[in-house]
Amino acid sequence: MNCCLHRNSNRLWTSVLGAFLLWTGFVASGAGLTSVSAASEPGPVISLVIDGKGIAADVSPLRQNGRMLVPIRVIAESTGANVNYDASARQVTVTENGKRVVLLVDSRTAFVDGARVTMDAPAQLVQQRTVVPIRFVSESLGYQVQWDELAGVAMIQTKPAENIAAVIPYTSNPYVVQPGDTLSEIARQHDTTAQALKKNNNLITEDLQVHQLLFLPKDAKRSEHPLTKEVQDSRLLDDSYLFPFSDSSWYEPYGDSFGSDREWTESSNGSVRGHEGIDIMAPKGTPVYSAADGTINRIGWNTYGGWRINITDKEGRYRLYYAHLSAYVPGLQVGGTIQAGQLIGFVGDSGYGGMGTVGMFEPHLHFGLYKNSDGKAIDPYYYLRCWEQKKVESRFS
Repeated sequence: MNCCLHRNSNRLWTSVLGAFLLWTGFVASGAGLTSVSAASEPGPVISLVIDGKGIAADVSPLRQNGRMLVPIRVIAESTGANVNYDASARQVTVTENGKRVVLLVDSRTAFVDGARVTMDAPAQLVQQRTVVPIRFVSESLGYQVQWDELAGVAMIQTKPAENIAAVIPYTSNPYVVQPGDTLSEIARQHDTTAQALKKNNNLITEDLQVHQLLFLPKDAKRSEHPLTKEVQDSRLLDDSYLFPFSDSSWYEPYGDSFGSDREWTESSNGSVRGHEGIDIMAPKGTPVYSAADGTINRIGWNTYGGWRINITDKEGRYRLYYAHLSAYVPGLQVGGTIQAGQLIGFVGDSGYGGMGTVGMFEPHLHFGLYKNSDGKAIDPYYYLRCWEQKKVESRFS
């Protein structure tokens, strides 16, 4: 599988607009229905992703006979979609872009553009909300639907997913740029060409920055300044680790902010503390994935990190820290096992205050890495740069 590197982009995240923006506002009760999430959660939970963005809801979708059902409450007006409930006929009608779907409450019968079809689960009324089978309605309107069984999250794609990662053909021979280096000199030292270096790294110019990570082409000599000289534990560079965003997630180019000053403190005494991680700016609601296999050792609110989760890697050597989340996926608890690439939460702007504080900074993922033996923070920058070549693949083509 080709490795990927995030392509620098100035695009801003657009609002999630689809044929129906599903906003849940119901309680988990009703004949034959069960809640997707556990009864007790460590913080806010999101169970629905539309076009790559987690959609906040006060409760989770429901499942019946293996089918997920959600209520239709708010429709994005700018999409042209329309939802209508006829109480006398006990009938729900959804229309968009010339498509028309009619569902009858408490009946498995439905009509798609006038054609009669039989559904696996009927539309129902739950606490005065009309609950409809999300896959049937979505696919009838031409959308793609996936159920992430591991995370307990439904994913809907209303338009083709865009892979915004640039392919790096060869990544097994990294070089760390040294003071005074030029692209031509690096090429000469490694029996390759500047053009080959530019092509393999998707470089537009030959400008370099000290400590920048370059991937030498396949036919180049072994790196004179390999990444293993810059990191504390080269075992964290192996293929079992993944980047915390997918190949279709947009985020801003990030630098090494480890150790930089941070003025906000819980005591508000004017002291300055060092930043113990790397900040990756991304739109609120961007899915966050676990970088490693491991076990949850902490989850919930932290004054500095807001809604955060700590995962100890399976070898017990390091704790991986994901902070400032807007929500978790359902069912995460201390002691729970996590797989690399598993969806665990969503980017947010929580933290710097009491429980529920948001808006103290722009949305981003704070990623930290700590030694499990003594709790000491280490710089995860180069590890992230390496893992950035191994992203979770989008579920949608």
